[in-house]
This record gives sequence, C-alpha cells and structure tokens, in this order.
Amino acid sequence: MLILEPVIDTSGANRIAPWPVADPGAMIRLSAGISAPQVGAVMAALVPEDSSPREIAAALRAITEREHLVAPGGLLARDTWTGVVIPPSCCCGLEEWREWMSVPSGGEPWLGHDPSPCVELLDGDVRIRPDGGLGEDRPPAEQAITASLADFAAQLHSAHQDLVSFLDAVGRWARELAPQVAGDLVAKLDESFEIVSAADGTAAAQPHD
Repeated sequence: MLILEPVIDTSGANRIAPWPVADPGAMIRLSAGISAPQVGAVMAALVPEDSSPREIAAALRAITEREHLVAPGGLLARDTWTGVVIPPSCCCGLEEWREWMSVPSGGEPWLGHDPSPCVELLDGDVRIRPDGGLGEDRPPAEQAITASLADFAAQLHSAHQDLVSFLDAVGRWARELAPQVAGDLVAKLDESFEIVSAADGTAAAQPHD
C-alpha cells in the first residue's frame, strides 16, 4: 500500500539554535506525531545561515523575515507491502509538494536528482520510480511503487492533513517559547509551503469515492 509522507531533511540544521533540537541529519516526518525537539530541528534548518541569534524570539523572527523559505525535502513515498521507500532527492524542496497534484492530469513533479525519482501515469495507475527521471534507464517495476489513482489521491489528502497537523504543532511549540512571534511564524510557514491555502488558489487533493 502506498503511503506519502511530508518530510524535511534537517542535515543543514543550525546546531547552535537557542532551543532543544533533535539529532540533525534525519528526514523528519511532518505530522501530528512530531516531537518538540523535532520541531526544533526543522526550525533550526530554516534559520538563515548568516544569522545565529542567541535569543529565541530573534531567531524565529529571522525565519519570518526571509523572503522565501526553502526546505530540503518533499513527499517521501513508501510501500507498506514491499518495503520500497523512495525519498525526495537532492534539490527537491517541501515548497514544491503541490506539484504532485498535477500527476492525475499527466504532470511530472520534480523529485530531485542523484538519484532522480520520477512519477508517471500508467493506464489509471500511478507509478513512482526511484530513478530515471532525467532520462536514465528506469529501474524495473519491482523497484517502484504502483498505486491506483484513487489510492494516490487519498494519500495526497493524507499528506496534506499531516502538514496541517505539523503547522498546528509548530504553533503550539512557538507559543511556549516565544508567543509574540508564533502567529507570524505559522503564517510564514503556511505561505511558503502552501499548507492551508495555495498561492494559486489550488485546493488540496481530496480522495476519490
């Protein structure tokens, strides 16, 4: 069964963030189950590289004042039956996650390179391959994840709900540490990653009946 999980790669997290941070370097799933130290690691990854404020509110304000938030990650695909896992690759960002919504109409979202995962529409099914997205030989079907369009749409909806829950978790986390910045931080994340509302007005995917 296909599972789509929104994730952020925290390997670039600021190790001197002024709040508790989970071990950096992991792909952290963004969902209702995210822990406070994991939220801290994600926020640390978003602090500007040229900024190292020691005061919590100042560090979070530095995030809100960035022109564009870019977060290494995206949607990780997992097949619970076969154990195949296909993470977003290099230069793929969470800010591009809504590109997956174009797949039912033949769109091909950018999933990164080295390797180059890709998504293709095949006779009513969606196939996610771990490589081959830049013209290389594509791995065989047994190394890919295949799901029906209905299951794919349901998982996009689930991934969106995970992101909404993550946004709620960030709000709770920020209100505990710097309540004066919490609202602006949540708004910046929502705007940058198009969680509650998309800049182009596109609604989040809904599961088919």
